[in-house]
Amino acid sequence: MSENTPQNPYEPNAGGATPPPNPSGPTPPPSGPTQPPAYGGASQPPAYGGPAVPYGTQPASPFQVGEALRFAWDRFKGNWLFWVLFVLLLVVVFGIFNGSSIAEYSDRANDAAEAQLATGVGMGMGIGTGVSFGSTSLGLIGSLVLSVLSALGINAGLREVSGEKATWGNLFKISSYGMVILTALLLLVANFIGLLLCGLGAIALAIFAPFTYHHVVDKGLGAWTALTSSFRLVGQNFGAVFLLELALLGINILGSIPCGLGLFITLPLSIVAMAFAFRRLTGGPVAAGPAAA
Repeated sequence: MSENTPQNPYEPNAGGATPPPNPSGPTPPPSGPTQPPAYGGASQPPAYGGPAVPYGTQPASPFQVGEALRFAWDRFKGNWLFWVLFVLLLVVVFGIFNGSSIAEYSDRANDAAEAQLATGVGMGMGIGTGVSFGSTSLGLIGSLVLSVLSALGINAGLREVSGEKATWGNLFKISSYGMVILTALLLLVANFIGLLLCGLGAIALAIFAPFTYHHVVDKGLGAWTALTSSFRLVGQNFGAVFLLELALLGINILGSIPCGLGLFITLPLSIVAMAFAFRRLTGGPVAAGPAAA
């Protein structure tokens, strides 16, 4: 070999430095794709705002006031005769047990009845106790009868929300009449105590206890558990429920103006709308369309 021929420094026995070994294996070709580093390491998946919520524990979907009213109106149109006759039954029963208080009821219709008829509490106790609670034994019996009828109306409303047409055959199919009566007594006593507290307790009861009968009829809860569950459910969804209660109060006031005839429409709307809200807040079944004709 000529002395002027340059030596490759990496050839063996050339006296040059030995190239460092490649610990990761053969070097990829320069034109090949490069592998980006794994995000977060090979054993740690990327985090997106915390651990995932297990399926089935997500909060129930909220509802809009207009959505609830439109749903109730569709159901009423598909079964209007049943609901009109049901309200007529309430009026007849009220007249039988509170005949001596008809004049007083008319004078206070815009005070007590309208403040309670817009909610489930009103349907369960407003007609009887808003006028003359405890005045006579007949009035107390009438309040209990109206409370049971109100629970039956809520049962019908829940059936409508499920997509089942409410009829006189399934109206009376509830799990426990005894628990309904016990709940009615609890609400009557609670409302009476609330009236003694400058009426503030009755207002709180009307706002926070509209789903008491719903829990009894639909969930099979006891009276006290149903009452506290209603308070908790409204407290957790106060904005949506309170707006719906205000809307139902408004339409029932309008319904009571033409000699109360509008209540034959607004009361069924109130019952079905509150049942719709209850099912949406508790994740229960809700039908997609109007009831079958």
